[in-house]
Amino acid sequence: MKEQFIEEYLSYGASLKKNLVFGNAGGFALKMDVIWCPEKKRDPAPVIVWIHGGAWSDHELDRNYRPETELLKLADRGYFVACIDYRLSDEAPFPAQIQDCKCAIRFLRAHSEEWGLDPQRIGVWGESAGGHLVNLLGSTEEIEEFEGSGGWQEFSSAVNAVCTWYSPASMAHMAHEENSVAAALLGNPPKEKLMEKLEWASPINYFHRDMPPFLIMHGDEDPLVPVDQSRIIYQKLQELGSPVEFHLIHGQGHGFFQGDEPYRIVRDFFDKWLLVR
Repeated sequence: MKEQFIEEYLSYGASLKKNLVFGNAGGFALKMDVIWCPEKKRDPAPVIVWIHGGAWSDHELDRNYRPETELLKLADRGYFVACIDYRLSDEAPFPAQIQDCKCAIRFLRAHSEEWGLDPQRIGVWGESAGGHLVNLLGSTEEIEEFEGSGGWQEFSSAVNAVCTWYSPASMAHMAHEENSVAAALLGNPPKEKLMEKLEWASPINYFHRDMPPFLIMHGDEDPLVPVDQSRIIYQKLQELGSPVEFHLIHGQGHGFFQGDEPYRIVRDFFDKWLLVR
């Protein structure tokens, strides 16, 4: 955690447990940080899992950046917040990343009674590459090859609400270059196999009826992930009859750095679907 946030944690009366090992995969110890406010935590507490972006490859975004203030606000509302790591593309190719995320969800369910968590109210929130992963978490609960073997296999990896920010939906419509970050995610397959692999890693190909509620947000000036990627998700979920909201954030790009409105929308969404009334 950056030093400037220490005082903020203290002001919220928040507890932080760092580097909690939630599984083991390919010789990597998978870790998460968990945040809660003892005086505000609900019993049982709904869970929100933050999944970072960074093109599936950026070690600087791995643990050095996250919206600390906004996560604290969620903890202050009674949520138990988990910020998870996953293997990056230079450590293991896809589907390692989604396997690690699913392992984290299973771990939280496995410890729900011990920690006073509600295993039926787990939400996920991811940006960019992390948004790609939460799209998969919301759509692949029965895809065995994406489960992995990191641990806690007897528990479900299904999630109950998904917030996805400026995320890829159709990898095949986003990246065709052999040297792209998407190709690196897939282990840089031969050119003749690239499109097949991109389709395999595309969340939109796994969407189905009875998916959890989705909140989709995208800046209308995003230079990295086309806003049409979010429109694809929205249109597909509407066709399937799934609960979905789409918010186009005007004047913002790949990242929402102006104003509180995007975060208010996130809080309202999770409150609607995860808080016990």
